[in-house]
Amino acid sequence: MATTALLLQSCALQIKVHEDWNLRKDDSIPLETATATWQQIQAGQVPSSEQLSSYNNAVRTSVVQIAKNWSEEGPLSQIQTTTGIVEIDVDPGTIRNIDEIDQVVPADFIRVKKGFDENTEVNGVGAPLMVRQRWSESDPLIPATGLWYPVTGILNFDQPTRPVLELLDPTRQSHYSANGRSVPLSVDYTATFARDFQDRQRQFVDVAALLRFEKYADRMGMYRVSAFDPEKQVCVLVHGINSTPMTWQLFLNQAYGEKEIRERYEFWTFGYPTGAPIPYLASKLRKSLHEMRDFRIKNGAATDDIVLVGHSMGGLLSKAATQRGGQADWDKLFTVPIEQLEVSDKDREILRELVYYEAVPGIERVILCAVPHRGSKLAAKPGAKLVGELVQVPRQIGQLTKNIVKQSSYALTPLGFEMAEDPNSIDQLSPASRITAEFLNKPLNPEVQFHSVIARKNPKDRIEESSDGIVPYTSSHIAGVVSERVIDNSPHGVHRKDDGIAEIIRILNLP
Repeated sequence: MATTALLLQSCALQIKVHEDWNLRKDDSIPLETATATWQQIQAGQVPSSEQLSSYNNAVRTSVVQIAKNWSEEGPLSQIQTTTGIVEIDVDPGTIRNIDEIDQVVPADFIRVKKGFDENTEVNGVGAPLMVRQRWSESDPLIPATGLWYPVTGILNFDQPTRPVLELLDPTRQSHYSANGRSVPLSVDYTATFARDFQDRQRQFVDVAALLRFEKYADRMGMYRVSAFDPEKQVCVLVHGINSTPMTWQLFLNQAYGEKEIRERYEFWTFGYPTGAPIPYLASKLRKSLHEMRDFRIKNGAATDDIVLVGHSMGGLLSKAATQRGGQADWDKLFTVPIEQLEVSDKDREILRELVYYEAVPGIERVILCAVPHRGSKLAAKPGAKLVGELVQVPRQIGQLTKNIVKQSSYALTPLGFEMAEDPNSIDQLSPASRITAEFLNKPLNPEVQFHSVIARKNPKDRIEESSDGIVPYTSSHIAGVVSERVIDNSPHGVHRKDDGIAEIIRILNLP
């Protein structure tokens, strides 16, 4: 029972925010004061904290007034100032796809109730805002609930009677510069992540997604966490078993505190129902990576370099994306060529995807966090077997294995029989599973840099005998990595601990 409880416990915190528009005030914008502060900034002078606060509040008030005009179906371009009503223009600035933005919310209207312990924010000039990009056929690789990302609003008073609200992406432009002086842009990353993840956490529920594949199958795939930027490098975060993409919220919150990270990387997550067979999930990750690359290339991406960060079983999937299959893998499972196997054409095509594949191009680095390269003893315990009995495997895989055993059992090798009999991920994570030992544990791709981040619960244990409570060091350690860091006093969720997050950030900062 203890083992079962451990397997079923959540790895991701529930996230909850409260959006409070009652914080708005029906103030008029102090036109003369705000204009004077703007002129100071333009002249390269540093306003006092009181002046800057008043100016930033004027920016927020303009956003609130525009939103109020929208809700009351009034003239959007009119705002109330201390000298009367003036017309205001909106300049999308460095924000892409402005036509797909359907909501703008001041970040300080968001109260984070649950899910984040620390705030990542920058105090400076402008109002910290967040915008929601709606899902569209032209940009389908975001959740159906949309994508929230941070924006900084600036009020340009070069023409005081016709101000311009400029929207800037603080992850592309961290400072506002004028007359030789730079001022940081105000931004609240935590509020934005919390607002975004509260919506997208409904995509997957950890235990349910482990047990009920078909319910979540159509949600499986790659989803962007940050605004699309063709100049940035891609970093894909892959969660483990009994987890969801929400498990990365603490890492992202801290990573965005690093200017070099937020300006260099465009972050994505791969979400999937985790009870399916590992080779099947690896094929889906490869397919999703290709779709993501095609989308970015189609939209003018300057680079196709990819970094993968995988936790636990997600590390096995990430490693598999750098490998190639082929005839040698087929011969481990079957004694006859694929063309001679007595299965339907549809089943044959599925088998091709599982066995015959190439490494996904563009992957330059993989960060492996608490990865069970040789399985976990926990997966072999009776409690895990009980959970395994409850796991719903993909319907097409379940039918495929039945068809093979029924029609072509004569062609199965002993490893092939094991693949057909143990089609869920829990069984395949057992150290006794030959799927893990022989089929998944391939040599590292020499063209890719691999890094290991390993957890050790008890720093007094000898390293060779240590464990993170789920994966022993002897399973998470592999030869051939560029670096290996053991994080002491850490459980299996090392990617959520400060020292583990710091190590991931260090690796991401490497040239």
